[in-house]
Amino acid sequence: MTDLLPTRKQNLKRFGRADEGQALVLTGLALVVLMLMAGLGVDVGYLRYQKQQMQNAADAGAIAGASALIYSGSAIQVINAAQNDTSANGFTNGQNGVTVTVNNPPQTAGDPFLGRDGYVEVIVAQTRPTFFMRVGGVDTVNVRSRAVASALASASGCIYALAPSGSDTFDARGAIGISSACGIYIESSDSAALTTKGGAGRLYASYIGIVGDCDDGSCASWVVSQNSSGQKPVNNIAPFTDPLANVCAIAGSCPELVPSKTCTVQSGTTLYPGTYCGGISIADSRKYTFNPGVYILLGGGLNASSSASLNGTGVTFYNTRDGAHPYGGVSIGGGVTTNFSAPTSGDLAGMLFFQNRSVPVGSSPSTFGGNSAQVYTGSLYFPTTAVEYKGTPSLSAFSMILVGYTLEFRGNATIQQYTFPGGGGPITTAVLAE
Repeated sequence: MTDLLPTRKQNLKRFGRADEGQALVLTGLALVVLMLMAGLGVDVGYLRYQKQQMQNAADAGAIAGASALIYSGSAIQVINAAQNDTSANGFTNGQNGVTVTVNNPPQTAGDPFLGRDGYVEVIVAQTRPTFFMRVGGVDTVNVRSRAVASALASASGCIYALAPSGSDTFDARGAIGISSACGIYIESSDSAALTTKGGAGRLYASYIGIVGDCDDGSCASWVVSQNSSGQKPVNNIAPFTDPLANVCAIAGSCPELVPSKTCTVQSGTTLYPGTYCGGISIADSRKYTFNPGVYILLGGGLNASSSASLNGTGVTFYNTRDGAHPYGGVSIGGGVTTNFSAPTSGDLAGMLFFQNRSVPVGSSPSTFGGNSAQVYTGSLYFPTTAVEYKGTPSLSAFSMILVGYTLEFRGNATIQQYTFPGGGGPITTAVLAE
């Protein structure tokens, strides 16, 4: 045995100096490096996948939070909506190390939306384990995704018929020509919710969606959705809600809509904001100026006829009633010249005509006669009463939102969606901002 020991040592020394020994060492080292690189790739891929899933949850949460902001404005409802949607996407706040932070407005330093109202920020974070990176001492990695959604984007629609049932909810009569650059939404579930009667006109819109259907003859002849492609209306869409339901929806949020105990007397051709008991009536050919502010029409509505000229910037007509003053609709004759625009800021931004939501369904309709000198800029909002739009108004520069329980059109109209000077409008939708 003692004679063999030196021999073995000599063999080992020769093997270490041989090419075969060096190759074995280098191969071993290369395998270790390759395994670490493969492991790093696996860990990075896994973490990227987790971040992508978190991003989906953050996006969904931000959209949900912005939607809640549109319809409620309550901070707790915004947080609950955002966290409910992140949970539905697999990331529940407080479980498995997940944190879901909801900021309204956004609070991330350096972000372009920092502190801006109308935006909701959602941050989803979770500590995730590693597999191969542990060799280098990295056991966990904090994965984080962030999204911001805006509640200020303009909605696709500007014409809404809210009656939930019944035929003729949207009724186009005669040789009309309606061209809408924005969408038309019809709530009725009836098989003839949209009807056209007589004439050979055209109804064009960027989109026409009907919860029910339109009578086959009308849709086949001259109703076209998405004018560029000639697509027909989309039937059987999901029911929708009043798009302006959030305006002054909280009790006491709009004190300017509370009628005064003292009635304002209509006198002369210059009118001022106030409570007009019995409404406002004009039946001559003089020029009338309405100063900016809220005109509460306490019964009687607004009636204008003959060839009067009505002008007002930054005005809102709130059409309401009480026990002594029964409700009356708006009636503007075809010979009347009008140039009305809604306020662009404050609680009533964008609201030109605002019917009290408590007015019973079936109360007096409102009629806009229409001619080449009638301009309405803002929202015509009659959620429980019918609106009749007649004549041939010059609406090529007419930006509006029209909401009625039922809508009837006669004549020609070109309608653009109303937006505020800085963008957005009374009817908004939630979209991702980043």
